Amino acid sequence: MARILDLFLNRGSNKACHRYPDARALLAALQGEEGEAIRCLSSKISGSVYQIGKNFRLVDDDIEELHCDCIMIFMDKIRAGKYEYAGNEPATYVIEIAKRRVYHYSRKAGQNTTNDLDFDRADEPEWDTLEQIELLQGLLARLNDNCRKLIRLKYLEEQKDKEVIEQKLTQYSTVDALKNHRAQCMKKLTELAAQFRLPA
Repeated sequence: MARILDLFLNRGSNKACHRYPDARALLAALQGEEGEAIRCLSSKISGSVYQIGKNFRLVDDDIEELHCDCIMIFMDKIRAGKYEYAGNEPATYVIEIAKRRVYHYSRKAGQNTTNDLDFDRADEPEWDTLEQIELLQGLLARLNDNCRKLIRLKYLEEQKDKEVIEQKLTQYSTVDALKNHRAQCMKKLTELAAQFRLPA
């Protein structure tokens, strides 16, 4: 499987960071939800998140999901005013989110990577305001029916992957196939979110 950076971003993603000379400039752009800034952040954390995942024996699909989730969590914290800038790189904070989530997961699962990547819900994005719910619904509406179902089952209905397979709630017959296709859908959703508030 290709490296996460190749799957999650285009190969020119590192060039996006040249627009942001320091951490404060990058954070300001992230607060404005600029697509280039999100791609820059993603490229900055890619190697570290990949290594964290491998250290905890996660498969590549789970690492990609972790990568995407951590960015979404960080952006949600920025929107909610829960992130306070202290002079550090935003990437450092996101990498700490990844470490904490994998640690909680490994404690719950006993490092059994055949289980769902079921992290501590305390770090999940909180889609609790009307504006956030409308934003999520609007983004999901731009995806195809299959992607909408996969994301709803995992993130809104909180169904475990094994249960989805056992109950035949999707067209997939294995957890690996389910995770692989959901990862592709999350990539599309993240790209849409990055473009959503860009000026026309």
